[in-house]
Amino acid sequence: MSAGLKACGALLALFSAIIFMWMVTPTEQTLAAVFPNVIIMSGFGSEQIDPISFDNNSLPELPAAQASRFNGIYQFDPMFYHKSLDRFIPWESRDKTHIFSCTLFCGPMNTSAKEVKLALVHTSPGEKRNLWYLLEFADEDANSPIVIARTKFRKEATYRVPWMTVTPGGEIKPRDLLDVHLITGWDAFRFDTPLKWGCTVAFVALIAFLCHSRKDKDD
Repeated sequence: MSAGLKACGALLALFSAIIFMWMVTPTEQTLAAVFPNVIIMSGFGSEQIDPISFDNNSLPELPAAQASRFNGIYQFDPMFYHKSLDRFIPWESRDKTHIFSCTLFCGPMNTSAKEVKLALVHTSPGEKRNLWYLLEFADEDANSPIVIARTKFRKEATYRVPWMTVTPGGEIKPRDLLDVHLITGWDAFRFDTPLKWGCTVAFVALIAFLCHSRKDKDD
């Protein structure tokens, strides 16, 4: 193998390691941390979305193609601020909230306003009541924050939770968003599919083979 290829391989490995560490670093410096630094939103774009305002007023339907803009990479943002956030989450409840800002490959539905933020928000409105919201914040918008979708309640804080549409109440019932889910770098350590087991075995076998080949050359 040429020196150039070795250098490219080393750079690629270093870059991959940096990206992986960026994704799997926990949001808190404690073993009890429940979320990693980066969360990937996936699955929007297969059906229409019916957003509502923060005070449960219906908003125009969002076509499936436009909803696909919500897919992408969200990073934990402990310093997140928007003046309309208090309308939805009171300041005294902020310590129970984790906010992940849209960072790469995603974007808000409002593309005309100057200051628009898209964020994944996890909150705990009560004991053993944990859920996620996908919210859009915009300056000078009386409906902000706009609630795009939410998850079902869970007793424990987790990112592995089913999503559903939001409704203004009454006779309108929410729909399950079966294709929407959250992915994190921590999933690489969950050996819950034959594919993951196979990749792990193949990776270990490759490392063993390379080490054995190098030892033979040294001998």
